[in-house]
Amino acid sequence: MLVAATVLVGGLLAGATGDRALVATPAWRELGPTPWAAYSRHADLGAGLVVYPLTGISTAVLAVAAAISYRFDRPTPRAAAVPIYLAAICQLGVMATTIKAAPIMLGVANPEDPSALAHAFDQFSLWGLTVRGTLAVLGFLAATWTLFALSQGQGS
Repeated sequence: MLVAATVLVGGLLAGATGDRALVATPAWRELGPTPWAAYSRHADLGAGLVVYPLTGISTAVLAVAAAISYRFDRPTPRAAAVPIYLAAICQLGVMATTIKAAPIMLGVANPEDPSALAHAFDQFSLWGLTVRGTLAVLGFLAATWTLFALSQGQGS
């Protein structure tokens, strides 16, 4: 159940990352840093201040709890070891990189000159999307792989 919950909640995080990477960020690159900052103030620093931490922390807690539970549940298939631990490590990586990305986004709260906003956009794109987003997607894929490995063990 913990793995299924990790996949469900982690899927929200991975889906949001996909949207940011494939749709939003390319559009913001075209529009420029000032409109990006204005949007971010309303989205990321609005409802995002609740939704993103809740989703990220929940996913990490679920992934780590699933890995700990797996460690102590001897009848579970050993084929799930690599993906379940990978999922937990990736989600902890999401939390660790948030320590770098969050202050960048929080710094957008106060309007600054366009060059400072351009730098913030580039840094947030790197830490918030590329590094953290990649870890979120990999964590989701690893949790999904875990479900598959566990289901294969159920049939044997």
